Amino acid sequence: MQAALGSTATPTRLEHREWAATVSTADAAAITEQIIDRGMSSFTAPLPRDLADLAAGNDVVTTGNEFDGRSLRRSRNRTAVIISLFQLIREGSLDPSVPEIADRAGVSHRSVFRYFDDLNDLVRLTVDHAVHETMPLRAITDLGVGPLERRIDVYVETRLRVHSTAYAVSRVAHIKAQKIPAIEEGLRALTVITRSQLAEHFAPECDHSPDREMLLDALMVLTSFEAYDYQRRLLGHGLERIRHVWHSSFAAQLNPLTSAE
Repeated sequence: MQAALGSTATPTRLEHREWAATVSTADAAAITEQIIDRGMSSFTAPLPRDLADLAAGNDVVTTGNEFDGRSLRRSRNRTAVIISLFQLIREGSLDPSVPEIADRAGVSHRSVFRYFDDLNDLVRLTVDHAVHETMPLRAITDLGVGPLERRIDVYVETRLRVHSTAYAVSRVAHIKAQKIPAIEEGLRALTVITRSQLAEHFAPECDHSPDREMLLDALMVLTSFEAYDYQRRLLGHGLERIRHVWHSSFAAQLNPLTSAE
């Protein structure tokens, strides 16, 4: 299943009584489908991984039905700009200039504004592309299966994999969400899905908690992007240190609930 952030149209907010509330797996899937059906998924297929693939003609994505020379060239150039911004961000340039993006893409500086409504539109599509890339990494095949120690290992590894792979673009997404409503809504939708996954994966412990929702709040915060960013960027911790902190924190929260059974 794929879910993406952003839309070329102004999004209609998903109605849910509380974004932070836990929903069932089926409801989380339904929310994801709503996102896609509403057009928040900007691409019908993954974009090429890099400009070399695009130049080779692999996986060119276009939203139009005309494939004459002009429309194909426009589609390629537009895709090249998105991929170029994505690459620049991953290389550490979180706010590259239009000339930097255009030069990387091999298009004129002025043409960038012919392909996108504005820079926010370009950023939104780039975040969308990143979500498409990382959605498969969010899956837990044996959700809720196994002893607590194993489930903690699996969940921590999944969150670390997602955060480390999409780290730079996630930083941009969280910064830009304040000004781009479609990205903010996408982050909220991913939060609903992640919380539901967490609740199902640790269902036995949640069922024995005196305050299930508070427990889920704590576990969400422990492995959030913000927690990962704080430990990696400000504290300078590597993956092994973060892994140890998260695993120990989960064990401290959940082991007493297991023994209560």
